[in-house]
Amino acid sequence: MQKVMKKKKLSKRASIILISLSVVAITAGSLVYFTFFHRYKGKKVVDEWSKTDTFDINKITTLNKDPDKDFVILNLTDVQIRDLDSAKMKRTIHQEITDLINEYKPDLITLTGDQTMSNENQLTLRSLIRWLDSYKIPYAPVFGNHDWGDDYNSAVIGMNKSCDLYEKGKYSLFKRGPTNFRSLGNYVINIKENDKVIKSLYMMDLGYYDDLTTEQKDWFKWNADGIKANNNNEYSQAMIFTHKDLATRTAYSYYRSTNEGAEDGEVYMFNGLSYPREQEFVNDIVANYGATDFISGHLHNNNFTITYNGAKYTFATKTGQAVFYYEDEDVNLNGATEIRINKDKTKYIHHHVEHGKYDIE
Repeated sequence: MQKVMKKKKLSKRASIILISLSVVAITAGSLVYFTFFHRYKGKKVVDEWSKTDTFDINKITTLNKDPDKDFVILNLTDVQIRDLDSAKMKRTIHQEITDLINEYKPDLITLTGDQTMSNENQLTLRSLIRWLDSYKIPYAPVFGNHDWGDDYNSAVIGMNKSCDLYEKGKYSLFKRGPTNFRSLGNYVINIKENDKVIKSLYMMDLGYYDDLTTEQKDWFKWNADGIKANNNNEYSQAMIFTHKDLATRTAYSYYRSTNEGAEDGEVYMFNGLSYPREQEFVNDIVANYGATDFISGHLHNNNFTITYNGAKYTFATKTGQAVFYYEDEDVNLNGATEIRINKDKTKYIHHHVEHGKYDIE
């Protein structure tokens, strides 16, 4: 009788262990599936644009500049947080962003792409939006190639879902752009001083590609002309934010041949620049549509602002981990780019954080 009871007791214990292991396996499998394989496609919206559409300036988000103060933008680029990062790494990146914002006290935060990292964006995109909302400062992201959930990068959170999340951000200025473009993150923000639009920020989404579509170019000009018609027949100064650069190579070549045009000290250029695919378009909008500034990220080791042919071309300073360092240890390309706007000019300052302060061993 005692032996039979012992067998039953062992059988019950084995069953509990088996059930526990099954629960753990199912939970782990579900986590892996919903984090890396399940696609969150989001809400599909149809909002097509045409050159014949009537322009309405009231549909553009407007921020007001105090005439007695600089309007400060802090640009973060290529943060590249990912789901599999350690908790310590995420806390460190969060702390770096917090420290930068507390130090430079921006009126607006812009993010020029690769906020997340390819297929590991299920948890981190939501976390990043929570971080940004916690600062209670307006923020405006543009997508990078690693944010994209298309045929090239199998991001768990696809582009429609990314748009859903950004649009729900309490302090987010993101607006899903026309849906008949190749990309979804195209929108405009106006900065006004004394009832005049002095700057228009064009957040232009290249997606995974290196160039703009014909529709995007036409949309830019349509907006520029529409703003002009509502702005005492004057073009606002247009700042174009993209992840990949549109025509910075020409500006850099000019600097190399003349040693002129550089702002904020040295020019750091360690990655090769791509062919300037949009040079013709850039020349056109600088000459005829009020374009004055081009800001991009993507190539982590490039970090400069060069004035060339009437416009400023900027490779913004990378923020966060996975930073590449030059052989010279005194050069630390980790930090953020500050953009200070006043009535007369726009100044760029590339801030580099203390070497090693935010590194994870």
